[in-house]
Amino acid sequence: MDRFRSALALATALAILSPAGAALAVKAYTTDTQELPLHVTPSNSGKTLLMVPPASDVELVNPGSYTKVRYRKPDGKVQEGWIASRFLSPRMPDSSMTRELETENAAMKAQLGEADKEKTELSQKEKELTDKLTKLNAAYEELKGGSANYMKLKSEYDAAKAGLASAQGNIQTLIQENENLKLSHNIRWFVAGALVMLSGWFMGWATGRWRKKRRGTYYY
Repeated sequence: MDRFRSALALATALAILSPAGAALAVKAYTTDTQELPLHVTPSNSGKTLLMVPPASDVELVNPGSYTKVRYRKPDGKVQEGWIASRFLSPRMPDSSMTRELETENAAMKAQLGEADKEKTELSQKEKELTDKLTKLNAAYEELKGGSANYMKLKSEYDAAKAGLASAQGNIQTLIQENENLKLSHNIRWFVAGALVMLSGWFMGWATGRWRKKRRGTYYY
């Protein structure tokens, strides 16, 4: 207990003697097992101003067997009072740290869901552009020998090809971000396998469709 009081006293002294008179707030945390009374005076017999919830952070003012603290209430107002020093600790309670980690994990899951959604949308866009490019390529090959629409068709072909390249670049970037997020959840191998299967299916499907189109062109 004496060691803890000394640590609180030292922290408060450093805050008071900080350069240029800066008011450096020294924080401590209440126990996470019970509410604590905030007294008017440094004594259990003093009037209780309010009950401080478990695992609350407070600002130290004057440490001792009782420590004067500033507690920010839920409405934002600050209340000063005294709390028994044995219920204070410079370390955040495990329950508070757990809540922070759970919040961070939920945010990461939400971000991962958004990344998956964007990847799906870009994959659909790539498919649409690939279909369009395949059709334009077939028409381009048919008409480039002297069709009056050759230049217009080539321009559309080049634009579709550039759009496909841009979509593929965006998908690669998104896939990399997606893999980095899923790496933290130990499922990177699942994403990589799914992407390989999707790419194989897509290439097989696109190749089969292109060959069918090409065979259809020969009949003309």
